[in-house]
Amino acid sequence: MAKLHTAALRKEFLVNIVLLILVNVLIKPFFIFGIDLSVQNQTAPGVYGLYFALLNWTFLFQIIGDFGLQNFNTRHVSSNPYLLEKYFPKILTIKMVLSLLFAGVALAAAIIIGRYPISAIGLLAVLVVNQILVQSILFLRTNISGLGFYKIDSLLSSLDKLLMLFFCGAALWWWHRTGQGFFPILWFVVAQTVALVLTLLTVYAVIRRKRAVHFKLDFSPRANLIMLALLKKSMPFAIVILLMSAYTRLDGIFLERMLPDGAVHNDVFAGAYRLLDALNMFGYLFASLLLPMFSKQLAEKTDVRPLTILGFRLIWAGSFTACIAIALYSRELADLMFDHEIVYRAAVGQLLIWSFVAVCITYIFSTLLTAGQQLKQMNRFFIGGIALDIVLNIVLIPKYKAIGAATASVVTQCFIALCMVGLCVKIYEIRPTAKGILQMLLFTAGTFVCAYWVVPAIRMDWYWQFSAVLASGGVLALVTGWVRLKAIP
Repeated sequence: MAKLHTAALRKEFLVNIVLLILVNVLIKPFFIFGIDLSVQNQTAPGVYGLYFALLNWTFLFQIIGDFGLQNFNTRHVSSNPYLLEKYFPKILTIKMVLSLLFAGVALAAAIIIGRYPISAIGLLAVLVVNQILVQSILFLRTNISGLGFYKIDSLLSSLDKLLMLFFCGAALWWWHRTGQGFFPILWFVVAQTVALVLTLLTVYAVIRRKRAVHFKLDFSPRANLIMLALLKKSMPFAIVILLMSAYTRLDGIFLERMLPDGAVHNDVFAGAYRLLDALNMFGYLFASLLLPMFSKQLAEKTDVRPLTILGFRLIWAGSFTACIAIALYSRELADLMFDHEIVYRAAVGQLLIWSFVAVCITYIFSTLLTAGQQLKQMNRFFIGGIALDIVLNIVLIPKYKAIGAATASVVTQCFIALCMVGLCVKIYEIRPTAKGILQMLLFTAGTFVCAYWVVPAIRMDWYWQFSAVLASGGVLALVTGWVRLKAIP
């Protein structure tokens, strides 16, 4: 019976991850490479770099607004769906209070610690509002996925970017039609705000239809006691998010703060980060879908290893193939995407993109550890990752600029990924077989040979070679048995 349940869950995972990827591939790349890239190319030098630094600043403080409630609620609703109506008003009240606290702390810290000019604080204020909206949307979606409505959640996952395509595209069109000079970055940020507000209302309408929940704040004495208990339970999740945000987002902030022309170098780093950010979407989709499934399996005491191994095989095949293709053709991609600093951007992107493989591995195994509440052990390694990232940035950025920040990111992400794998091997006994190791080596080596020797030997334009490298990775994953169609239920 347990085997049948595990097989059914693996099938459900595969169906929904395909749906998630299709929905996001059809929408998010158009925003990232169409709208976002156009904005960067049409703003004044350094302006987008400042925007990127301010955006990362909001990520550093997002823990205050979320406090781990997103991950806690996913586990809670997945394990106890019948309690949703009871606890929804309480958690919603906590979210609103924490969001106001987040806004105050992020803005005050920017003025006092960050020493940003007043002109940048206005932009930061709108970005803070956007971060609150994003976190609220994600919180509401945890209730949908936690209840098992994975397909609905998959369809909602790109709604904000779909609306941003319309509103941000309209802002660009209006500026081209009536404006002169550089595009104002504030237009771009406010257009995102409008899209996020509409997305929030839509997601709330969906959850209201699925469950009898109401937008109701509860500050009664009994509710306050329950809220304090919930905050105590969510605190370990909050620390995880805080530490992960820190070692992920510090690079751009260090780069902008440490150099006299840091905003310009951060502009280059942000351009390279765009490709990484686009790909990270897929790793995040795996994690968001796996967390409620892992939580359900652990609550029911079923074997999590088959689903974990399936997720790892799929994400390794995709991430390694994508990284080797992007690294090989980084010069051509930078020339296609940007108008200046092509060689510098290509060098940074060629290096930074390799952190994607490590990030994907972390997504799979840290999600399992989160579902199993192995948070203290994870946090020890996250603290080590932050210390490593800070030291590397301080040492490398003054000499190597954006390339130094990219190096720090790759090394830190690899360190964290290895630690997460080691924890899962120790706790859940997820050990590779000799056959699995051989298949992985054959796939990895075969993709490398095809990318660097076989495909370049074929005389055709670079974009066809780029596509051929991606295709060869998919074929080799099947031929070597790394991804087995027969293993899919």
